[in-house]
Amino acid sequence: MSKISERLTKLGQIERSGFGFGAVSASTKIPVILVGLSVAKAEDAKGFEADLYLVGTGTKGSAQSEAVADADIWGASVSGGTAKEIEAAIEAGADFIVAEGDDAPGAALRDDDAGKGYVVGSDVSEDRAKAINSGPFDFLILDGSELKLPLSVGAVLGIQEQLARYSQHIFLTVNQVPDPTNLELLRDIGISALIYDADSASKSDLKSLRETIDKLEPKKQKNAAGATLPRPGETTSQEEDHDDDDHDHEDEDWE
Repeated sequence: MSKISERLTKLGQIERSGFGFGAVSASTKIPVILVGLSVAKAEDAKGFEADLYLVGTGTKGSAQSEAVADADIWGASVSGGTAKEIEAAIEAGADFIVAEGDDAPGAALRDDDAGKGYVVGSDVSEDRAKAINSGPFDFLILDGSELKLPLSVGAVLGIQEQLARYSQHIFLTVNQVPDPTNLELLRDIGISALIYDADSASKSDLKSLRETIDKLEPKKQKNAAGATLPRPGETTSQEEDHDDDDHDHEDEDWE
């Protein structure tokens, strides 16, 4: 399993290590939302603090194989080129491959331990959305660069409308840093990661964002066992029992 896939399955959880006799126990909290950085070249990530790094495409859309220094999780984008460049990126330590569009080599979908992502366009037919949803992707990347903060009700519903079509983890490309309230909204509607471009994001903003996210708790689950009111024309089970009892008494009177 890829690191990115494992990390996504543990969002908001406490990861413990050091089990066993004589081992030193340690725990790490996985953030409820990951912070990603998109860079043109691996060297552009220097000085940025992020949970994952995405290296842009190289010549003719091929995957770049230069590793991001000191990065725990990094991946490569691909929109062209051949399977050879993808293999080179994985051998260099790329944990995941992101296919940017339909012209990316089919090798980006190969069955291996590398994570798989896909950049979803704004105009996707229902049939294509179904195909994407049944694909081998660990996560999808949606364009949120036009989002204005603070989020309006319409903006939240617009994001949810897209999320409703897919069951994979959703990454959102953004260019503004949300405050705690808007981070909670993004968490609640199901955003798994926010992706920033190194050309427009500042190192201090990303550091501050990660610190804010670290304080967020997982979304609270609503209790579905609450009392519900009967709809007009419906009867409750108790009312039906009373009706049955009444019929029984009437039968006894006729005997």
